[in-house]
Order: sequence, then C-alpha cells, then structure tokens
Amino acid sequence: MIVLFIIITCVGFANADNTEECIMLFHGFGGSPHDLKPLTDVLDSLQKDYYAVTLEGHGTHPRDLKDVKHTTWINDCFNIYDSLSTEYKSIVLIGFSMGGAISQIISAERDVSKLVLLSPYYRIRQKWYYLGKPEKWAKRLNLLLPYVKKMKIGQINDPKGLNSYNAYEKLPLKAVGELVKVGNMALASGYNVKCPILWMHSNRDIVSDFRFSRDTFNKYESNNKKFIEYTNSNHILLYDYDSIDVIEQIMRFLAGDNKSGH
Repeated sequence: MIVLFIIITCVGFANADNTEECIMLFHGFGGSPHDLKPLTDVLDSLQKDYYAVTLEGHGTHPRDLKDVKHTTWINDCFNIYDSLSTEYKSIVLIGFSMGGAISQIISAERDVSKLVLLSPYYRIRQKWYYLGKPEKWAKRLNLLLPYVKKMKIGQINDPKGLNSYNAYEKLPLKAVGELVKVGNMALASGYNVKCPILWMHSNRDIVSDFRFSRDTFNKYESNNKKFIEYTNSNHILLYDYDSIDVIEQIMRFLAGDNKSGH
C-alpha cells in the first residue's frame, strides 16, 4: 500500500495541452487522490485536463498527518488554484468529503466554473451510542490515545469496491480537530458560492451527516444547483454500488447539463 501511495502522490497534471478547462480534485480526510481514481480513470480516457491534489500529511504515513494545520490545507489549495487559473480559462472543482468542504471554501472566494460535491463533510453523523459528538471525544482523548484504528479502511457497502480501496488504516485524533475546523469554515463561507453545483450524497452515509448536508444544500443561493440522493451506497460513492451513476452524472454536468432541481 505504501508503494501505491507513492505512485499516487506523483499524479498532478494530466493531458495539459488544453488551456480551456481544468478539473481540480480534492480527496477526503485520511485518504489520497486514490479516493477519486474511478473518476480520474474516466477523465484520462477522455483526455481531460485535471489536477489531483494531495493534501499535506496524506498519502504517506498517518504520523505525517498528526501536526498538520487546517490552514495549511486551505492555503495550499488556494495557491494551486491560483496557479492553475493563470493557465486555464475555467476551473471546475470536485471534492469528496473533507475535500468537498475545501472546494466549497475556494468556490466562495474564487471565480470557479462549476462545483461537484461528493458526500461533503460538515459534521460527523451522530449515533445514540456516541454519548456526545465524536469530534469532542477526539479532542479529549488525543493525548491518551494518539491514534485510533479504523474498523475497516473504507466506508463502502459494495465488497468489490471496498477490496479495491486504499487509505490510512489509522488516524491521529489530534488531526480530527483540524477536520472540524475545515467543516466550520465551509459552513461559514459556503453560502457565497454562486456557480453551478452538483451535490451527491447517500442517505446511508455513516460518516458525513446526510440530513445536515441536505439542509445545507437548501440554503445555498446558487440559481443552478442539483442534489442527488443515493440509497444503496455508503460514504465513498465512487467505490460503492452507485459509482457508475455518480460518474455519469458528473460527466453530464461537466458537459453542460446543469439543469437545477432535486
């Protein structure tokens, strides 16, 4: 898995011979560009230009994530966006989970062409047995329990997709606090997003709160927005039962089918 991550972190531009449009992709917390590989495989086949971001502390070892600040992720992504904007006429942002929150933050402050959100993170889905918010427990326990091992590497219902997915097997609890800050920043700035939005989320997501996500979508002021609710998949849509439809919806959206609606 380490070798795979090293290969992935080398991914940057693909087919950068077209100055019209570039697609910028953002992975999730504890993941890597591998989170979006089913989609980038299609973009490669269609010779689309894209840049798959590798956030600081990701794609290497969990210890590299422990002391990274959320401002580093945000600032790095703004810098990459600004650099791309000097080479391309338009930039599309596609973000998964925490990457969705980051792409929202950028869309609120930059002239983004289109925005695609996959299971965007604002807060963790609550369960009665958590006895409080998981984010707060992580903050209290990080000195006693620096790392927490996941029950499984990916939140994916499809066994085939789960078997092909790679991410950190454990996470530093200290970094969860930075994840929370990213979600809060997205909530504070996201209502300024005016570009066309394609928003996809499963109601069976056990990580990102689906209901909160849907309520947040309804508050957005964009005149061209679409929410798609899935019922078979879990959090990582591109590796789950609905992956084919998710990719088809994205490609139609990129091609100009931006009709608003639910």
